[in-house]
Amino acid sequence: MRANILSEIADSVVSGSYEKTVELCEQAMQKGCNSADVVVKGLSAGMSQSGKRYGRRGMFLDSILWSAAAFQMGLACVSSDAQAERMQPVGTAVLGVMDGPWTIGKDIVTAVLKASNFEVVDAGSDVSPSAIAEAVKRHSADVAAVGLYLSYRAEQVGQLEKELFRLGCRHRTKLVVSGPSASRRIAEQFGADAYARTAEEVVTLAKKAIADRRSEMTSRERVMTALRHKEPDRVPLVPFAMTFSAKFASIPFKSYVSNAEALAEAEVKTARAFGWDAAIVSTDVGAYASAFDADVVMPEDDVPRLVGPAIRLECAREDFEKLDSPESYLHRGRVGEMIRAVGLIKKEVGDELAVIGWTEGPFQGTMLLFGADPRALFLTKQDPGLLKDIIRWYGEFELAVAKAMIDAGADIIGAGESVGYFMSPETFLEYVYPFEKQTFKRIREYGAPVLIHCCGYVPQCIGFAPEVNPGGAIQFDYQVNLARAKKQIGKKITIMGNLDCNRLLHLGSENDVERACKRAIEQAAAGGGFWLSGGCEIPRDMPYSNMRAMLGAIKKYGRYPMTLKKSAPRGKTRKA
Repeated sequence: MRANILSEIADSVVSGSYEKTVELCEQAMQKGCNSADVVVKGLSAGMSQSGKRYGRRGMFLDSILWSAAAFQMGLACVSSDAQAERMQPVGTAVLGVMDGPWTIGKDIVTAVLKASNFEVVDAGSDVSPSAIAEAVKRHSADVAAVGLYLSYRAEQVGQLEKELFRLGCRHRTKLVVSGPSASRRIAEQFGADAYARTAEEVVTLAKKAIADRRSEMTSRERVMTALRHKEPDRVPLVPFAMTFSAKFASIPFKSYVSNAEALAEAEVKTARAFGWDAAIVSTDVGAYASAFDADVVMPEDDVPRLVGPAIRLECAREDFEKLDSPESYLHRGRVGEMIRAVGLIKKEVGDELAVIGWTEGPFQGTMLLFGADPRALFLTKQDPGLLKDIIRWYGEFELAVAKAMIDAGADIIGAGESVGYFMSPETFLEYVYPFEKQTFKRIREYGAPVLIHCCGYVPQCIGFAPEVNPGGAIQFDYQVNLARAKKQIGKKITIMGNLDCNRLLHLGSENDVERACKRAIEQAAAGGGFWLSGGCEIPRDMPYSNMRAMLGAIKKYGRYPMTLKKSAPRGKTRKA
Protein backbone atom coordinates (compact mmCIF):
# COMPACT_ATOMS: atom_id res chain seq x y z
CA MET A 1 0.00 0.00 0.00
CA ARG A 2 2.75 2.45 0.97
CA ALA A 3 4.79 1.52 -2.09
CA ASN A 4 1.77 2.23 -4.31
CA ILE A 5 1.18 5.73 -2.98
CA LEU A 6 4.89 6.59 -3.21
CA SER A 7 4.84 5.46 -6.82
CA GLU A 8 1.75 7.63 -7.42
CA ILE A 9 3.58 10.62 -5.94
CA ALA A 10 6.49 10.04 -8.30
CA ASP A 11 4.13 9.82 -11.29
CA SER A 12 2.33 13.02 -10.28
CA VAL A 13 5.66 14.88 -10.15
CA VAL A 14 6.57 13.60 -13.63
CA SER A 15 3.23 14.77 -14.99
CA GLY A 16 3.56 18.14 -13.26
CA SER A 17 0.25 17.72 -11.39
CA TYR A 18 1.22 19.82 -8.39
CA GLU A 19 -2.21 19.89 -6.75
CA LYS A 20 -2.44 16.10 -6.92
CA THR A 21 1.14 15.83 -5.62
CA VAL A 22 0.23 17.81 -2.50
CA GLU A 23 -2.88 15.72 -1.96
CA LEU A 24 -0.97 12.44 -2.31
CA CYS A 25 1.77 13.63 0.04
CA GLU A 26 -0.82 14.48 2.69
CA GLN A 27 -2.42 11.05 2.28
CA ALA A 28 0.95 9.32 2.51
CA MET A 29 1.81 11.08 5.78
CA GLN A 30 -1.64 10.26 7.20
CA LYS A 31 -1.16 6.59 6.32
CA GLY A 32 2.09 6.42 8.29
CA CYS A 33 4.74 6.88 5.63
CA ASN A 34 7.76 8.60 7.08
CA SER A 35 8.87 11.87 5.56
CA ALA A 36 12.18 10.46 4.32
CA ASP A 37 10.40 7.84 2.18
CA VAL A 38 7.97 10.40 0.79
CA VAL A 39 10.85 12.68 -0.21
CA VAL A 40 13.28 10.07 -1.50
CA LYS A 41 11.02 7.36 -2.99
CA GLY A 42 8.23 9.68 -4.05
CA LEU A 43 9.13 13.30 -4.80
CA SER A 44 12.82 12.89 -5.62
CA ALA A 45 12.25 9.72 -7.60
CA GLY A 46 9.72 11.57 -9.74
CA MET A 47 11.98 14.58 -10.21
CA SER A 48 14.88 12.33 -11.19
CA GLN A 49 12.70 10.65 -13.83
CA SER A 50 11.73 14.04 -15.19
CA GLY A 51 15.37 15.10 -15.38
CA LYS A 52 16.30 11.96 -17.29
CA ARG A 53 13.44 12.44 -19.76
CA TYR A 54 14.42 16.06 -20.29
CA GLY A 55 18.05 15.01 -20.87
CA ARG A 56 16.89 12.56 -23.55
CA ARG A 57 14.66 15.27 -25.06
CA GLY A 58 11.60 13.37 -23.91
CA MET A 59 10.24 16.45 -22.11
CA PHE A 60 10.09 20.15 -22.94
CA LEU A 61 11.26 22.99 -20.73
CA ASP A 62 7.77 24.01 -19.66
CA SER A 63 7.02 20.41 -18.67
CA ILE A 64 10.15 20.19 -16.52
CA LEU A 65 9.14 23.44 -14.82
CA TRP A 66 5.72 21.97 -13.94
CA SER A 67 7.48 18.93 -12.51
CA ALA A 68 9.73 21.19 -10.47
CA ALA A 69 6.68 23.05 -9.14
CA ALA A 70 5.03 19.76 -8.12
CA PHE A 71 8.24 18.68 -6.44
CA GLN A 72 8.61 21.93 -4.50
CA MET A 73 4.98 22.08 -3.38
CA GLY A 74 5.03 18.45 -2.28
CA LEU A 75 8.27 19.08 -0.45
CA ALA A 76 6.79 22.06 1.38
CA CYS A 77 3.86 19.91 2.45
CA VAL A 78 6.09 17.15 3.76
CA SER A 79 8.54 19.55 5.41
CA SER A 80 5.87 21.10 7.60
CA ASP A 81 4.95 17.66 8.98
CA ALA A 82 8.54 16.45 9.13
CA GLN A 83 9.67 19.00 11.73
CA ALA A 84 8.21 16.91 14.54
CA GLU A 85 10.09 13.86 13.28
CA ARG A 86 13.47 15.57 13.06
CA MET A 87 16.13 14.68 15.55
CA GLN A 88 19.60 16.11 16.06
CA PRO A 89 21.14 16.45 12.56
CA VAL A 90 23.58 13.69 11.71
CA GLY A 91 25.90 16.18 9.99
CA THR A 92 26.15 19.29 7.88
CA ALA A 93 26.35 19.52 4.10
CA VAL A 94 27.01 22.59 1.95
CA LEU A 95 25.58 22.53 -1.58
CA GLY A 96 26.35 24.83 -4.47
CA VAL A 97 26.61 25.24 -8.23
CA MET A 98 29.57 27.22 -9.57
CA ASP A 99 29.02 27.27 -13.31
CA GLY A 100 25.48 28.54 -13.88
CA PRO A 101 22.06 29.41 -12.43
CA TRP A 102 20.76 25.83 -12.30
CA THR A 103 18.80 25.00 -9.18
CA ILE A 104 16.64 21.93 -9.74
CA GLY A 105 19.32 19.31 -9.20
CA LYS A 106 20.55 21.13 -6.12
CA ASP A 107 17.01 21.30 -4.77
CA ILE A 108 16.61 17.55 -5.20
CA VAL A 109 19.84 16.83 -3.38
CA THR A 110 18.83 19.29 -0.65
CA ALA A 111 15.52 17.54 -0.16
CA VAL A 112 17.03 14.07 0.01
CA LEU A 113 19.73 15.17 2.45
CA LYS A 114 17.20 16.91 4.69
CA ALA A 115 15.01 13.83 4.58
CA SER A 116 18.03 11.88 5.81
CA ASN A 117 18.36 14.28 8.76
CA PHE A 118 21.26 16.39 7.48
CA GLU A 119 21.59 20.09 8.14
CA VAL A 120 21.84 21.59 4.65
CA VAL A 121 23.41 24.93 3.79
CA ASP A 122 22.56 26.22 0.30
CA ALA A 123 25.52 28.29 -0.86
CA GLY A 124 23.63 29.20 -4.03
CA SER A 125 23.83 28.73 -7.77
CA ASP A 126 26.21 30.52 -10.12
CA VAL A 127 28.48 31.29 -7.16
CA SER A 128 32.26 31.32 -6.89
CA PRO A 129 34.36 28.48 -5.47
CA SER A 130 35.50 30.83 -2.70
CA ALA A 131 31.87 31.51 -1.66
CA ILE A 132 31.20 27.79 -1.31
CA ALA A 133 34.46 27.26 0.57
CA GLU A 134 33.64 30.10 2.95
CA ALA A 135 30.26 28.50 3.67
CA VAL A 136 31.98 25.18 4.39
CA LYS A 137 34.33 26.84 6.86
CA ARG A 138 31.63 28.98 8.48
CA HIS A 139 29.37 25.99 9.15
CA SER A 140 32.15 23.43 9.84
CA ALA A 141 30.56 21.27 7.16
CA ASP A 142 31.25 17.56 6.88
CA VAL A 143 30.43 17.46 3.17
CA ALA A 144 30.60 19.88 0.25
CA ALA A 145 28.52 18.68 -2.71
CA VAL A 146 28.72 20.68 -5.94
CA GLY A 147 26.88 20.33 -9.22
CA LEU A 148 28.80 20.55 -12.51
CA TYR A 149 26.72 21.42 -15.56
CA LEU A 150 29.30 22.71 -18.06
CA SER A 151 32.25 20.45 -18.80
CA TYR A 152 34.53 23.33 -19.76
CA ARG A 153 34.11 24.78 -16.25
CA ALA A 154 35.33 21.59 -14.54
CA GLU A 155 38.48 23.39 -13.38
CA GLN A 156 36.28 25.21 -10.88
CA VAL A 157 36.12 21.96 -8.90
CA GLY A 158 39.89 22.19 -8.58
CA GLN A 159 39.63 25.84 -7.54
CA LEU A 160 37.14 24.88 -4.83
CA GLU A 161 39.43 22.12 -3.61
CA LYS A 162 42.30 24.62 -3.30
CA GLU A 163 40.07 27.15 -1.51
CA LEU A 164 39.02 24.53 1.03
CA PHE A 165 42.69 23.74 1.59
CA ARG A 166 43.59 27.45 1.94
CA LEU A 167 40.90 27.90 4.59
CA GLY A 168 42.16 24.91 6.59
CA CYS A 169 39.12 22.69 6.22
CA ARG A 170 39.98 20.46 3.25
CA HIS A 171 41.27 17.51 5.29
CA ARG A 172 38.04 17.26 7.31
CA THR A 173 35.51 17.92 4.53
CA LYS A 174 34.45 15.35 1.93
CA LEU A 175 34.20 16.99 -1.50
CA VAL A 176 31.59 15.37 -3.76
CA VAL A 177 30.96 16.37 -7.37
CA SER A 178 27.74 15.56 -9.21
CA GLY A 179 25.68 16.87 -12.11
CA PRO A 180 25.30 16.11 -15.83
CA SER A 181 28.89 17.03 -16.76
CA ALA A 182 30.54 15.37 -13.76
CA SER A 183 32.25 12.00 -13.78
CA ARG A 184 34.56 9.88 -11.71
CA ARG A 185 37.45 10.92 -13.93
CA ILE A 186 36.75 14.62 -13.35
CA ALA A 187 36.49 14.05 -9.62
CA GLU A 188 39.92 12.40 -9.59
CA GLN A 189 41.48 14.94 -11.95
CA PHE A 190 40.46 17.99 -9.91
CA GLY A 191 40.96 16.65 -6.40
CA ALA A 192 37.39 15.79 -5.32
CA ASP A 193 36.91 12.79 -3.05
CA ALA A 194 34.06 11.20 -4.95
CA TYR A 195 31.57 11.40 -7.81
CA ALA A 196 27.86 10.88 -7.14
CA ARG A 197 25.53 9.98 -9.99
CA THR A 198 22.28 10.52 -8.04
CA ALA A 199 21.00 12.41 -5.03
CA GLU A 200 20.79 9.13 -3.15
CA GLU A 201 24.49 8.50 -3.81
CA VAL A 202 25.29 11.94 -2.35
CA VAL A 203 23.48 10.89 0.83
CA THR A 204 25.35 7.58 0.95
CA LEU A 205 28.68 9.35 0.59
CA ALA A 206 27.72 11.95 3.18
CA LYS A 207 26.75 9.28 5.70
CA LYS A 208 30.02 7.43 5.09
CA ALA A 209 31.96 10.65 5.62
CA ILE A 210 30.23 11.17 8.97
CA ALA A 211 30.85 7.57 10.02
CA ASP A 212 34.50 7.80 9.04
CA ARG A 213 34.99 11.00 11.00
CA ARG A 214 33.31 9.60 14.10
CA SER A 215 35.53 6.54 14.01
CA GLU A 216 38.66 8.71 13.80
CA MET A 217 40.73 9.71 16.78
CA THR A 218 41.49 13.34 17.41
CA SER A 219 44.98 14.34 16.34
CA ARG A 220 46.10 14.56 19.95
CA GLU A 221 44.73 11.07 20.71
CA ARG A 222 46.48 9.74 17.60
CA VAL A 223 49.88 11.14 18.60
CA MET A 224 49.66 10.05 22.23
CA THR A 225 48.39 6.56 21.34
CA ALA A 226 51.34 5.97 19.01
CA LEU A 227 53.65 7.29 21.74
CA ARG A 228 52.36 4.52 24.04
CA HIS A 229 53.28 1.94 21.36
CA LYS A 230 49.67 1.18 20.60
CA GLU A 231 48.17 1.38 17.14
CA PRO A 232 46.01 4.49 16.57
CA ASP A 233 43.52 4.76 13.71
CA ARG A 234 46.31 5.88 11.37
CA VAL A 235 49.93 6.96 11.41
CA PRO A 236 50.29 10.47 12.92
CA LEU A 237 51.66 13.24 10.71
CA VAL A 238 54.00 15.43 12.78
CA PRO A 239 56.11 17.76 10.61
CA PHE A 240 58.76 19.88 12.35
CA ALA A 241 58.13 23.20 10.62
CA MET A 242 59.06 26.81 11.33
CA THR A 243 59.97 28.82 8.22
CA PHE A 244 57.39 26.82 6.24
CA SER A 245 54.63 27.69 8.70
CA ALA A 246 55.55 31.38 8.79
CA LYS A 247 55.56 31.55 5.00
CA PHE A 248 52.22 29.75 4.68
CA ALA A 249 50.64 32.17 7.16
CA SER A 250 52.24 35.19 5.40
CA ILE A 251 54.04 36.19 8.60
CA PRO A 252 57.60 37.62 8.42
CA PHE A 253 59.94 35.23 10.19
CA LYS A 254 61.20 37.97 12.50
CA SER A 255 57.65 38.32 13.82
CA TYR A 256 57.21 34.55 14.02
CA VAL A 257 60.28 34.10 16.24
CA SER A 258 59.67 37.10 18.50
CA ASN A 259 55.90 37.38 18.92
CA ALA A 260 53.77 34.69 20.60
CA GLU A 261 50.59 35.62 18.72
CA ALA A 262 52.34 35.39 15.34
CA LEU A 263 53.94 32.03 16.14
CA ALA A 264 50.68 30.57 17.45
CA GLU A 265 48.68 31.84 14.46
CA ALA A 266 51.14 30.38 11.97
CA GLU A 267 51.37 26.96 13.61
CA VAL A 268 47.63 26.49 14.10
CA LYS A 269 46.74 27.77 10.63
CA THR A 270 49.31 25.54 8.93
CA ALA A 271 48.53 22.46 11.01
CA ARG A 272 44.83 22.73 10.23
CA ALA A 273 45.35 23.42 6.55
CA PHE A 274 47.56 20.39 5.97
CA GLY A 275 45.95 18.02 8.47
CA TRP A 276 48.93 17.83 10.85
CA ASP A 277 48.45 16.06 14.13
CA ALA A 278 50.62 18.37 16.25
CA ALA A 279 51.67 21.99 16.56
CA ILE A 280 55.32 22.50 17.52
CA VAL A 281 56.54 25.67 19.26
CA SER A 282 60.11 26.07 18.06
CA THR A 283 61.93 28.94 16.36
CA ASP A 284 65.73 28.97 15.98
CA VAL A 285 68.93 27.94 17.77
CA GLY A 286 69.49 31.49 18.98
CA ALA A 287 66.19 31.73 20.84
CA TYR A 288 67.47 30.51 24.19
CA ALA A 289 71.08 31.67 23.86
CA SER A 290 69.80 35.21 23.34
CA ALA A 291 68.25 35.10 26.83
CA PHE A 292 71.83 35.04 28.15
CA ASP A 293 72.89 37.98 25.94
CA ALA A 294 74.46 35.92 23.18
CA ASP A 295 74.76 37.95 19.98
CA VAL A 296 71.96 37.04 17.55
CA VAL A 297 71.34 38.77 14.21
CA MET A 298 67.61 39.10 13.42
CA PRO A 299 66.86 39.46 9.67
CA GLU A 300 63.40 40.72 8.74
CA ASP A 301 62.27 37.53 7.03
CA ASP A 302 64.97 34.94 7.50
CA VAL A 303 66.32 32.67 10.22
CA PRO A 304 68.10 34.46 13.10
CA ARG A 305 71.84 33.74 13.22
CA LEU A 306 73.82 33.12 16.38
CA VAL A 307 77.05 35.10 15.82
CA GLY A 308 78.46 35.65 19.33
CA PRO A 309 78.63 33.65 22.58
CA ALA A 310 77.04 34.22 25.96
CA ILE A 311 80.03 32.46 27.54
CA ARG A 312 83.40 33.33 25.98
CA LEU A 313 85.74 30.40 25.69
CA GLU A 314 88.80 32.35 26.79
CA CYS A 315 87.13 33.33 30.08
CA ALA A 316 84.56 30.59 30.44
CA ARG A 317 84.72 30.21 34.22
CA GLU A 318 84.45 33.94 34.82
CA ASP A 319 81.45 34.34 32.48
CA PHE A 320 79.73 31.26 33.89
CA GLU A 321 80.05 32.47 37.46
CA LYS A 322 78.35 35.75 36.47
CA LEU A 323 75.17 33.94 35.44
CA ASP A 324 72.12 34.24 37.70
CA SER A 325 69.89 31.33 38.77
CA PRO A 326 68.49 29.36 35.82
CA GLU A 327 64.88 30.32 36.65
CA SER A 328 65.67 34.03 36.38
CA TYR A 329 66.09 33.72 32.60
CA LEU A 330 62.58 32.40 31.95
CA HIS A 331 61.24 35.71 30.72
CA ARG A 332 64.32 37.26 29.19
CA GLY A 333 64.79 37.66 25.47
CA ARG A 334 62.35 35.56 23.47
CA VAL A 335 61.93 32.73 25.98
CA GLY A 336 58.76 34.20 27.49
CA GLU A 337 57.18 34.56 24.04
CA MET A 338 57.72 30.87 23.29
CA ILE A 339 56.15 29.88 26.59
CA ARG A 340 53.25 32.22 25.91
CA ALA A 341 52.82 30.76 22.40
CA VAL A 342 52.29 27.31 23.92
CA GLY A 343 49.43 28.67 26.02
CA LEU A 344 47.86 30.49 23.07
CA ILE A 345 47.94 27.37 20.91
CA LYS A 346 46.51 25.20 23.68
CA LYS A 347 43.70 27.70 24.23
CA GLU A 348 42.89 27.65 20.50
CA VAL A 349 43.09 23.89 19.81
CA GLY A 350 42.20 22.32 23.17
CA ASP A 351 42.43 18.56 22.69
CA GLU A 352 42.24 18.82 18.89
CA LEU A 353 46.02 18.79 18.30
CA ALA A 354 49.00 17.61 20.31
CA VAL A 355 51.00 20.63 21.48
CA ILE A 356 54.78 20.20 21.54
CA GLY A 357 56.85 22.76 23.42
CA TRP A 358 60.54 23.11 22.61
CA THR A 359 63.81 23.41 24.52
CA GLU A 360 67.48 22.82 23.82
CA GLY A 361 68.85 19.66 25.46
CA PRO A 362 71.52 20.03 28.16
CA PHE A 363 74.55 19.41 25.93
CA GLN A 364 73.37 21.29 22.83
CA GLY A 365 72.10 24.19 24.93
CA THR A 366 75.52 24.47 26.56
CA MET A 367 77.27 24.47 23.20
CA LEU A 368 74.97 27.26 22.05
CA LEU A 369 75.97 29.31 25.11
CA PHE A 370 79.47 29.17 23.63
CA GLY A 371 78.07 30.54 20.35
CA ALA A 372 78.16 27.07 18.74
CA ASP A 373 81.96 27.37 18.68
CA PRO A 374 83.34 23.83 18.13
CA ARG A 375 86.42 24.80 20.15
CA ALA A 376 84.24 24.49 23.27
CA LEU A 377 84.82 20.72 22.99
CA PHE A 378 88.40 21.34 24.09
CA LEU A 379 86.98 21.81 27.59
CA THR A 380 86.46 18.04 27.71
CA LYS A 381 90.28 17.87 27.92
CA GLN A 382 91.21 21.18 29.52
CA ASP A 383 88.52 21.65 32.18
CA PRO A 384 85.98 18.81 32.18
CA GLY A 385 84.69 19.75 35.62
CA LEU A 386 83.74 23.25 34.46
CA LEU A 387 82.05 21.91 31.34
CA LYS A 388 79.98 19.49 33.41
CA ASP A 389 79.00 22.30 35.80
CA ILE A 390 77.75 24.39 32.88
CA ILE A 391 75.85 21.43 31.35
CA ARG A 392 74.26 20.74 34.73
CA TRP A 393 73.31 24.41 35.14
CA TYR A 394 71.82 24.52 31.64
CA GLY A 395 69.82 21.39 32.42
CA GLU A 396 68.21 23.29 35.30
CA PHE A 397 67.31 26.09 32.90
CA GLU A 398 65.82 23.58 30.45
CA LEU A 399 63.74 22.12 33.29
CA ALA A 400 62.38 25.56 34.21
CA VAL A 401 61.37 26.21 30.58
CA ALA A 402 59.84 22.74 30.23
CA LYS A 403 57.79 23.12 33.40
CA ALA A 404 56.50 26.53 32.30
CA MET A 405 55.48 25.08 28.93
CA ILE A 406 53.80 22.07 30.54
CA ASP A 407 51.90 24.41 32.84
CA ALA A 408 50.85 26.39 29.75
CA GLY A 409 49.45 23.24 28.11
CA ALA A 410 52.27 21.41 26.31
CA ASP A 411 51.61 17.68 25.90
CA ILE A 412 55.19 16.86 24.88
CA ILE A 413 58.51 18.67 25.29
CA GLY A 414 60.94 18.68 22.38
CA ALA A 415 64.65 18.83 23.12
CA GLY A 416 67.15 19.82 20.43
CA GLU A 417 70.20 17.62 20.97
CA SER A 418 71.78 17.16 17.54
CA VAL A 419 75.23 18.21 18.75
CA GLY A 420 75.18 15.60 21.51
CA TYR A 421 74.24 12.78 19.16
CA PHE A 422 77.10 13.67 16.82
CA MET A 423 79.59 12.86 19.59
CA SER A 424 81.57 9.64 19.88
CA PRO A 425 80.08 7.01 22.22
CA GLU A 426 82.78 7.79 24.80
CA THR A 427 82.04 11.53 24.84
CA PHE A 428 78.30 10.88 24.73
CA LEU A 429 78.42 8.60 27.76
CA GLU A 430 80.35 11.15 29.84
CA TYR A 431 78.89 14.51 28.76
CA VAL A 432 75.45 13.78 27.28
CA TYR A 433 74.02 10.56 28.72
CA PRO A 434 73.90 11.34 32.47
CA PHE A 435 72.57 14.88 32.04
CA GLU A 436 69.92 13.91 29.49
CA LYS A 437 68.79 10.99 31.62
CA GLN A 438 68.34 13.12 34.72
CA THR A 439 66.77 16.10 32.95
CA PHE A 440 64.33 14.05 30.88
CA LYS A 441 63.34 12.01 33.94
CA ARG A 442 62.35 15.20 35.75
CA ILE A 443 60.45 16.53 32.72
CA ARG A 444 58.44 13.30 32.69
CA GLU A 445 57.73 13.81 36.38
CA TYR A 446 56.35 17.25 35.53
CA GLY A 447 53.86 15.46 33.27
CA ALA A 448 55.16 15.37 29.68
CA PRO A 449 57.20 12.87 27.64
CA VAL A 450 60.24 14.16 25.74
CA LEU A 451 60.95 14.23 22.00
CA ILE A 452 64.69 14.24 21.21
CA HIS A 453 65.65 15.97 17.96
CA CYS A 454 68.91 14.93 16.29
CA CYS A 455 70.13 15.50 12.74
CA GLY A 456 72.45 13.63 10.43
CA TYR A 457 74.07 10.22 10.56
CA VAL A 458 74.16 9.16 14.21
CA PRO A 459 74.25 5.34 14.37
CA GLN A 460 76.77 5.36 17.22
CA CYS A 461 74.30 6.86 19.70
CA ILE A 462 70.96 5.39 18.57
CA GLY A 463 71.06 2.65 21.18
CA PHE A 464 71.35 5.18 24.03
CA ALA A 465 68.08 6.95 23.20
CA PRO A 466 65.69 4.53 24.97
CA GLU A 467 67.92 4.57 28.04
CA VAL A 468 67.98 8.35 28.46
CA ASN A 469 64.39 8.84 27.31
CA PRO A 470 62.19 5.82 28.13
CA GLY A 471 58.59 6.32 27.02
CA GLY A 472 59.56 9.26 24.84
CA ALA A 473 60.36 9.82 21.18
CA ILE A 474 63.33 10.60 18.94
CA GLN A 475 63.41 12.27 15.52
CA PHE A 476 65.90 10.79 13.07
CA ASP A 477 67.18 12.35 9.86
CA TYR A 478 67.09 10.61 6.50
CA GLN A 479 70.63 9.23 6.85
CA VAL A 480 69.45 6.82 9.56
CA ASN A 481 68.19 3.48 8.25
CA LEU A 482 64.60 3.54 9.45
CA ALA A 483 63.99 -0.21 9.27
CA ARG A 484 67.18 -0.89 11.23
CA ALA A 485 66.33 1.73 13.86
CA LYS A 486 62.83 0.31 14.24
CA LYS A 487 64.26 -3.15 14.77
CA GLN A 488 66.91 -1.92 17.20
CA ILE A 489 64.91 0.45 19.42
CA GLY A 490 61.41 0.71 17.97
CA LYS A 491 59.74 -1.25 20.76
CA LYS A 492 61.26 1.01 23.42
CA ILE A 493 60.90 4.54 22.04
CA THR A 494 58.73 6.24 19.43
CA ILE A 495 60.51 7.06 16.18
CA MET A 496 59.74 10.29 14.29
CA GLY A 497 60.92 10.86 10.74
CA ASN A 498 62.67 10.47 8.54
CA LEU A 499 62.02 11.78 5.03
CA ASP A 500 64.77 13.68 3.22
CA CYS A 501 63.74 17.31 3.61
CA ASN A 502 65.79 18.70 0.75
CA ARG A 503 66.12 16.30 -2.16
CA LEU A 504 62.71 14.72 -1.56
CA LEU A 505 60.28 17.08 0.17
CA HIS A 506 61.62 20.27 -1.42
CA LEU A 507 62.79 19.09 -4.85
CA GLY A 508 60.93 15.82 -5.40
CA SER A 509 57.58 15.23 -7.09
CA GLU A 510 54.28 14.32 -5.43
CA ASN A 511 54.77 10.74 -6.61
CA ASP A 512 58.26 10.68 -5.11
CA VAL A 513 56.85 11.87 -1.78
CA GLU A 514 54.04 9.31 -1.82
CA ARG A 515 56.46 6.45 -2.51
CA ALA A 516 58.84 7.58 0.24
CA CYS A 517 55.98 7.88 2.75
CA LYS A 518 54.75 4.42 1.84
CA ARG A 519 58.24 3.00 2.34
CA ALA A 520 58.65 4.72 5.73
CA ILE A 521 55.25 3.42 6.87
CA GLU A 522 56.19 -0.12 5.80
CA GLN A 523 59.47 0.07 7.66
CA ALA A 524 58.42 1.64 10.94
CA ALA A 525 54.66 1.92 11.51
CA ALA A 526 53.75 -1.60 12.62
CA GLY A 527 52.71 -1.77 16.27
CA GLY A 528 52.54 2.01 16.70
CA GLY A 529 55.51 3.96 18.02
CA PHE A 530 55.92 5.94 14.78
CA TRP A 531 55.19 9.52 13.66
CA LEU A 532 55.72 10.34 9.99
CA SER A 533 57.76 13.51 9.49
CA GLY A 534 60.69 15.03 7.70
CA GLY A 535 64.08 14.10 9.07
CA CYS A 536 64.66 17.68 10.16
CA GLU A 537 62.93 21.03 9.67
CA ILE A 538 60.51 21.19 6.73
CA PRO A 539 62.05 23.52 4.09
CA ARG A 540 60.51 26.97 3.78
CA ASP A 541 59.82 26.48 0.06
CA MET A 542 58.59 22.90 0.11
CA PRO A 543 55.76 22.78 -2.48
CA TYR A 544 52.36 22.72 -0.83
CA SER A 545 51.40 19.88 -3.15
CA ASN A 546 54.20 17.76 -1.66
CA MET A 547 53.04 18.50 1.86
CA ARG A 548 49.53 17.51 0.93
CA ALA A 549 50.92 14.33 -0.63
CA MET A 550 52.25 13.32 2.80
CA LEU A 551 48.75 13.33 4.30
CA GLY A 552 47.38 11.62 1.20
CA ALA A 553 49.94 8.83 1.55
CA ILE A 554 49.07 8.34 5.20
CA LYS A 555 45.38 8.05 4.41
CA LYS A 556 46.17 5.60 1.62
CA TYR A 557 48.82 3.43 3.28
CA GLY A 558 48.94 4.36 6.96
CA ARG A 559 45.65 3.12 8.40
CA TYR A 560 45.72 0.48 11.10
CA PRO A 561 45.59 -2.47 11.08
CA MET A 562 48.36 -2.50 8.50
CA THR A 563 47.90 -4.62 5.41
CA LEU A 564 50.95 -3.42 3.47
CA LYS A 565 53.54 -5.84 2.21
CA LYS A 566 57.07 -4.54 2.42
CA SER A 567 58.40 -3.11 -0.83
CA ALA A 568 61.50 -4.51 -2.40
CA PRO A 569 64.64 -2.52 -1.52
CA ARG A 570 65.45 0.31 -3.90
CA GLY A 571 67.54 -0.87 -6.81
CA LYS A 572 66.20 -4.41 -6.61
CA THR A 573 63.20 -6.06 -8.20
CA ARG A 574 61.00 -8.84 -6.98
CA LYS A 575 60.98 -12.17 -8.63
CA ALA A 576 57.78 -13.06 -10.33
